[in-house]
Amino acid sequence: MAFPLQTGDRRFSKNQIQDKVTRALQTVALETLETREATKLSGGQQQRLALARALVTEPRLLLLDEPLSNLDAKLRERMQIELKRLQQQLGITTVYVTHDQNEALALSHRIGVMNEGRIVQIGSPQEIYEHPANRFVADFVGVTNLLEGTIGSECRPQTSIQNGYYYRVQTDLGQITVFASNSHQAGEHTVISIRPQDVHPLTQRPNEDGFWEATVETILFLGEWLNVRLRVGETFLQARVHPGWQGEARSTVYVKIDPERCTIIER
Repeated sequence: MAFPLQTGDRRFSKNQIQDKVTRALQTVALETLETREATKLSGGQQQRLALARALVTEPRLLLLDEPLSNLDAKLRERMQIELKRLQQQLGITTVYVTHDQNEALALSHRIGVMNEGRIVQIGSPQEIYEHPANRFVADFVGVTNLLEGTIGSECRPQTSIQNGYYYRVQTDLGQITVFASNSHQAGEHTVISIRPQDVHPLTQRPNEDGFWEATVETILFLGEWLNVRLRVGETFLQARVHPGWQGEARSTVYVKIDPERCTIIER
């Protein structure tokens, strides 16, 4: 751990080196193992040691390639928080390569999504998640429902809070009003992306129009939410709802979707 500080261009006192090493080890939860040989650490511990060795010099640019891949879920979450705190505290520009979409959304100011060696979209985490540029990005970053449709007339709901275009789109589920950041032509075939948390299955029939009748296929309890698989005709939708939701398997529910949360993407 001390080697980069002892051999670099900057000179540090013995006490400074000890202090920096101790803080770096504490950051990656290895402070109780400082006397152990690196070769006798586990794979996850060695990965944390490599990260601490990179951080101990407080570099101006930090390149990280899957740095948390061998860690358990709780330690990975703790390290994400610590990495973001360190990045902000030290002001280190960081390039972070990961296949974990949640990790990318949690840690980044800007994300570049790559497909077959090419960047297909660059934007903030919110832009990437809520307004994917194409079908690959929508399906790769998080979980989404993808519906094929044909664009009909343009409209603009009175409740609109976004700058863009709103269209009535005909799908296998029926007509739905959706948002698009770019203009489209009537009759154009397109794909609609709807995130599971934006699919609202209601156990009571709504008094107003604008809903689909669906059958609950399966309900998976995942602690913080329920993962509900719905069948609307011959089409399946995935919904993510509060664990207190009262629906039951094989029951009939009524699906509501906010037009602001439906996005037209490239095919």
